[in-house]
Amino acid sequence: MLTIKPDMTTKEIAEMIFGKIVEYKSKEYASVHRSLISLEKQGHIKRVQIQLHWQRASKLERLK
Repeated sequence: MLTIKPDMTTKEIAEMIFGKIVEYKSKEYASVHRSLISLEKQGHIKRVQIQLHWQRASKLERLK
């Protein structure tokens, strides 16, 4: 998804995955947020704003 639209919020990603409107305190939102945090720790994506926008990490960032 981040390859197609490089700058997305957690809510936008959750809504694309689940195919419905997702509220911030829902189990769907929490699940996607946990997954994004895990991908960030592995160096695959990075948080780009405090508003929880995400984008793919560059190869150099993943090698750190």
